[in-house]
Amino acid sequence: MEKLPFLMFRGHSSLEFSLLISEKGSYKGASRDISYTSVPGRSGDLITDNGRYKNIDIPYKFSLLNDSELSFAEITHKIKGWLLSESGYFRLWDSYDSKYFRLASYSDEVNIEQELRDTGTLSLTFNCKPQKYSLEGENTVILTAAGSLYNAEFFPSAPYIKIVGSGTITLTVNNNSFTFTDINEYIEIDSEIMNAYKGVVAQNNKMTGSGFPTFLPGNNTIAWTGNVERLEIIPRWCCL
Repeated sequence: MEKLPFLMFRGHSSLEFSLLISEKGSYKGASRDISYTSVPGRSGDLITDNGRYKNIDIPYKFSLLNDSELSFAEITHKIKGWLLSESGYFRLWDSYDSKYFRLASYSDEVNIEQELRDTGTLSLTFNCKPQKYSLEGENTVILTAAGSLYNAEFFPSAPYIKIVGSGTITLTVNNNSFTFTDINEYIEIDSEIMNAYKGVVAQNNKMTGSGFPTFLPGNNTIAWTGNVERLEIIPRWCCL
């Protein structure tokens, strides 16, 4: 069954619902959010880069080959529950590109066309965040001394960093420094959601610096001062 084309969404395989990918949309990438402004008397529009990428639609077509003990109606109810019972972004990846995943949501109708008693077809389009995340970039890296991490992608990443230590600590990533005061045991920094916290308690008032740590393409140096036992880093390498 592992060799059959499938996708994973919300922690479930499409094969659990007798769905095999019959066609995947093109491997297109997200577009950059750019505004063009025309100025009277001036040839050529002004370009404003809004500093972000737009969400992207990823379409799939499936064949439903119901070989379970469930009726066709029962399996379709399960498919709708899988896709629509909860809103938000969830991890999506497929067997065609198993080294990367996306953060995707699904909110459209689910229209399953029955062809024979236990077969049918289904088209789904997922609304995805622009990035593709490397599964390798989800592995936790432990640093107990100053070091470096290499970003092999063409795009910067927004890491999760847990600083285990106490007191006042200054973390330096490349040429950017961030100071954390009055740390008790540890503090967590999530550059993707731009937040500092300890468990469920906000800690942004303990952090100073410009923005949040970012890992640029290529080599990234990491150092610190203060009482630090270790850094736990999820680099979140990504591409488009």
